Amino acid sequence: MRHTKVSDTATISLRGVCKSYGPVHALQDVSLDVSRGDVLGLIGENGAGKSTLIGVLTGTVRPDAGSLDVNGTHVELGDSRTLRELGISVVVQEQSLVDALRVYENIYLGREGEIGGWGPGRRRRMRDAAQSLLDTLGIEGLRADAVVAELTYPQRQLVEIARAFSRITDATEAPVILLDEPTSALTETEVEILFALIEGWRDRVSFIFVSHILQDVLRISTRLLVLRDGRSIETLSADGVTAERLHELMVGSERSADYYREGEQTGALSPKPLIELRDASSAGEFESVDLVVRPGEVVGLAGVIGSGKASVAAAVAGAESLSTGSIHVDGTAHEHWSVPAAVAAGVLYVPPERAQDSLFRSASIRNNISIGFLDLLRHPWTRLLRLRTERERTTQLARALQVKAPSLSTPIGELSGGNQQKAIFARWQGRECKVLVLSDPTRGIDVGTREEIYGLVRSMAASGVGVLLCAESLEEVIGMSDRIVVMKDGVISAELAAPAERKPAEVDVIKHMM
Repeated sequence: MRHTKVSDTATISLRGVCKSYGPVHALQDVSLDVSRGDVLGLIGENGAGKSTLIGVLTGTVRPDAGSLDVNGTHVELGDSRTLRELGISVVVQEQSLVDALRVYENIYLGREGEIGGWGPGRRRRMRDAAQSLLDTLGIEGLRADAVVAELTYPQRQLVEIARAFSRITDATEAPVILLDEPTSALTETEVEILFALIEGWRDRVSFIFVSHILQDVLRISTRLLVLRDGRSIETLSADGVTAERLHELMVGSERSADYYREGEQTGALSPKPLIELRDASSAGEFESVDLVVRPGEVVGLAGVIGSGKASVAAAVAGAESLSTGSIHVDGTAHEHWSVPAAVAAGVLYVPPERAQDSLFRSASIRNNISIGFLDLLRHPWTRLLRLRTERERTTQLARALQVKAPSLSTPIGELSGGNQQKAIFARWQGRECKVLVLSDPTRGIDVGTREEIYGLVRSMAASGVGVLLCAESLEEVIGMSDRIVVMKDGVISAELAAPAERKPAEVDVIKHMM
């Protein structure tokens, strides 16, 4: 899919950028050039400096040193409005849409007069323009007048992409689109649409493509920039580079052959179920589901988006209600199952959307960790929180999970996605866990952090915790699971054994998904 660059004239030229947060050097003397026709793949572990670099390029982060030229014109760093007017737009990893507004209102937010004009019919003109844009981009099944709060995560990601492309006009000189983890929640069909858009617009647009899905980076990029610990390690052509080579550049070592820790796979330690769904249904999501998770085993949920697997995981965790059927923990039926009831019973949940469902972004790392076990920190007589114990416990957990941050007082929203996810895992390490429900736990996370999370899951399973793993990565489900429950159209279509020595092939799972 790659082609030669269209132009050797740099659209963006960034030189000598440095940025520190206290003692932490987020960027150290980083430079890059992006020319029209380029698709620059930006890769690195979580915490390598990618998000900070994107912030510098969009003007939301003001660096301590460095310079930026756009189309040959020197631009003051930290001026987001000027950079936006010069044609730099971004699709961010943590979505920035306004849920209460409609799709067309989000696409043209801040540009209502420019697109819809003034006077009667303004909203209609904006809606028609947005629908025309969606049709032009080949985004099907998404209405311009739909309310964003009612959309799925992948659909909202497509709205973000449409908003970025909407800023391209005939008057925009060599615009630049930064795509931060754009494919993490998309189906294969939607990924193909995005890649076709990139290829179709490359004669006019420069792209910076950020992703932890290395195969996507290699497939679409013309050049690669590798960051490690805030430094530029290497800039190279994407031709002939392998995912294994990228992993080595990112983390400084080759990827472990036992990536999913199959050698540590224990299987069920007891035949007695920890949690069961019996003939469970959720209106419009799934029906007649029987599911068992036993101590020490990892049960994988596989299926295409919309198959019902994510809803089953949410129902087990109490985040989605059952319309019929029952849920049993340690053999006892629970009639009023909810997230608080699940937490009290030791059924803990890591949902797929960190920003929306797990994090208090403006609160500190410490508060985001301790929120999971505050009820255990009350003094038995006064019922007041023991703050010293909270500080000690959160520090211990953050250190154990290797959360990288200047301090635990840092707002968690300033951390990389991987470190945010580590903090969420640390939150549940502070209390007893019988069943851990994971829904896309490695979405938007680098390979090094994934290995750490896989190791943590294996360790918890070995201690007798039952794990229910729902993930879009079929390779991950197969590699991590002892059993795989396959869903199709809201019902279980197959259940496959996946012992360490006899893993099913992807095709053996896919045939039950389609």
